[in-house]
Amino acid sequence: MRILTLALSLPLLADAAAAQEGSVAIRAGTILTEDGAAVEDGTLVVVGGRISAVGGADVEVPFDVILHEHPEATVFSGFHEAHTSGGLDRANENVPIAPFLDVRDSIDPVSFFFEDELRNGTVALGVIPGNNCVIGGRGRVLAPAGLTVEEMTLAPGMGMKLSFGPRGGWSRGSQLAELREAMAALQDALERKGQELVDRDAERADRKKAGEEVEEVSGRSGNDRDEAGGFVRYGADFPGKSLISEEDVDEVQRGLVSILNGEERLWLWCPEPSDVLNARDWASEQQLLPQVVFVVSAACWKVADALQKAARPVVLQGELWHVERDPVTWEEKRKFAPQVFHDAGLSFAIGSEKGRMGPDRLAYQAAACVREGLPRGVALAAVTSAPAAAWGLQDRLGKLAVGADGSFVILDGDPLDAGSKVLEVWIRGRRVYERSSDERLQRLLEGKRP
Repeated sequence: MRILTLALSLPLLADAAAAQEGSVAIRAGTILTEDGAAVEDGTLVVVGGRISAVGGADVEVPFDVILHEHPEATVFSGFHEAHTSGGLDRANENVPIAPFLDVRDSIDPVSFFFEDELRNGTVALGVIPGNNCVIGGRGRVLAPAGLTVEEMTLAPGMGMKLSFGPRGGWSRGSQLAELREAMAALQDALERKGQELVDRDAERADRKKAGEEVEEVSGRSGNDRDEAGGFVRYGADFPGKSLISEEDVDEVQRGLVSILNGEERLWLWCPEPSDVLNARDWASEQQLLPQVVFVVSAACWKVADALQKAARPVVLQGELWHVERDPVTWEEKRKFAPQVFHDAGLSFAIGSEKGRMGPDRLAYQAAACVREGLPRGVALAAVTSAPAAAWGLQDRLGKLAVGADGSFVILDGDPLDAGSKVLEVWIRGRRVYERSSDERLQRLLEGKRP
């Protein structure tokens, strides 16, 4: 079953990861190590896909590592998109409750989306089902380079998407009702299954006592772990709870149990302030708040204090400004959400706004934050270390430090300068993009026809 399949796939994943890992040394005019901290005339050394040294020009480069010198360039950890549905053949299925879905089955490695992300200097993306769902399925953290999903995967366990904003044509009441109904139906099914297993074991015991030969029930899947009891670990006890195995529930129930067991990071889409409060209350009721990442819109600046008290990662998606009109004077009021979040003491990531020129780049969003008064380090963290922390990968991604993944971008200027160009992108010590050999870009810039 699932665990057996995972075990069989581990060698393939290991081979794919090994194929991506390399060794390189970069000496550059400036190296931005973490959230904007700069090392002038710096050296970065990557061995086996991980950073082994970072510092000044005196850093020793191993004899078997090729040194690349870029005296006028800036080396940067690269942009990290915390939450996106880009690169999927479709963002959501029509089924509102779909915890069995995995973006692995919908990712197109040769999508132009990933090619564009490389040009923009993105090194990691949290790809997850879209917001038009109740429970949408599992996501994974990808590098925007590779011929297969396995080769692109930086971490397969990004978590599960839940939406507290209504699906198209639904009200908020119906959205919450669908979620509660799914959980209630799960509990009813589990209790019935538990009683069924209790009755089965009692019947088998009676038959054995009567001297009858009783056939063993194991061996249904060939995997003892899938058939072991104790799969349901959350909530109050009920008859037969400890007997229920993974094989005893269907794929929808299996995904819901994984959520309620606390095994999944939960990405909760909350486009309005009331959605944040509903999501917080639901997660607290289910004792799942420690698993939550709040994905919000700019309108949620109104509940910044509630988000701060929840002490969970926050991803600000889309437009950074919230604009509304006074219902009496009709005067337009604008609020810059990142500033409110920062003033409230929130650590937050910001996402790009796809479909628009300029804001479709994380560099633009971060630069807008600096323009509006946020500290430069906070703005850079919002597109580097904060997304990595939301994924639970803060030790590996979002910074140039010893032990972290050797993924970085080489630019001809500051990463937040609109005029800066991405010259090269490296993923785990392997160069995956060069501006000089980007044929599509050259045709655009030079007006050449194929």
